[in-house]
Amino acid sequence: MQQIIHLALIMAAALAGGLLASRLNIPGSVIIGAMLGVIVLKLCLALPLALPRQWSLFIQIVVGATVGSSFSVDMLGQLRHYAVPILTSALLLIILGSVMAIVFTKFWGIDPGTAFISTSPGAMTAMTGMAGGLNVDIFLVLTFHITRVILVILLAPAIMRLSRMFL
Repeated sequence: MQQIIHLALIMAAALAGGLLASRLNIPGSVIIGAMLGVIVLKLCLALPLALPRQWSLFIQIVVGATVGSSFSVDMLGQLRHYAVPILTSALLLIILGSVMAIVFTKFWGIDPGTAFISTSPGAMTAMTGMAGGLNVDIFLVLTFHITRVILVILLAPAIMRLSRMFL
């Protein structure tokens, strides 16, 4: 019964946060608001609230299905056309992440596995899922990726406006 109550509290906080952020026109409102709503709830109640692990798997499947269903034959042609910038971008992000991981390991004492997964490009759910399987510090990995996602969502509109001015 307690697990059901915790689940209801989490979902209510996520819904309230998402709706409030949406109403305030915050970029990426639904995901940012939902995250902040649950964080505020956890801080206020000081309870170890968490979604069941099975939900993470289900959510990853739904996200994968959503992304997969958005592909079309036309997109495959575009992928061929943009293969070089796509691969270049991915490789440069991996290289930069690896360099940052080395720096974070050397100067901040973060273990190499945690540092690499924390600085690797990728979906937050995939990276934290991988962290669990690799026995690294999931909390730190999640903190890195949540911070990255929030900053990208908040800064993207301004960066896009600036890029239109100069390109």
